[in-house]
Amino acid sequence: MSEGRTGGRVSLLFATPVVLGEFDLAEEINAALEQRILAKREDDKGLKLSNRGGWQSTHDFVRWSGEAGATVIKRACELASAHVSRADGTPVRWSVDAWANVSGPGAFNMPHVHGGTYWAAVYYVRVGEGDGGQLVLHDPRMPGLRMHAPGIRFSNMGPDVRAEIKPKEGLLVMFPGWLSHSVEPWLGSGERISVAMNIRAVG
Repeated sequence: MSEGRTGGRVSLLFATPVVLGEFDLAEEINAALEQRILAKREDDKGLKLSNRGGWQSTHDFVRWSGEAGATVIKRACELASAHVSRADGTPVRWSVDAWANVSGPGAFNMPHVHGGTYWAAVYYVRVGEGDGGQLVLHDPRMPGLRMHAPGIRFSNMGPDVRAEIKPKEGLLVMFPGWLSHSVEPWLGSGERISVAMNIRAVG
């Protein structure tokens, strides 16, 4: 709660958590992941869901991603646990299904949500040089924010309508599964590689 310029108190309510974590030894982990993901692409025709262009693996990343994949999943679950709590103080157990994405120039993801999951997450394995490819988080209050006074916004409340996160190798981004998100077209050269996750509470 903070004092406004006119003396009124401002309470920031109903926050949406977005967690950013960076990996130690990311270069080593990513080298191993990239090798396994590109090998998997050779024998997996992939899925077409929110992705337009590029390749998305089947959702069995946990099975074939090896020690490097297990490290990423473990770290994601640790972050998930660090940012939730139960009324009785007992720990939350998580179940994860995950998949790999390989995006070439022009590839993007349509706005979507991850139904039936507590946290959605993405880990960046290879980013490459060039523009685009930002993760876009869409304000869940839309279209209400624009209904009555589209030229006015709340002061000092952070982004509204949308927030962009620039990919970085070794970065893990986690947010509620109900939060609509998309990926801007990749305009660089080469391929961008990431791992996406559904992190579900199971007990």
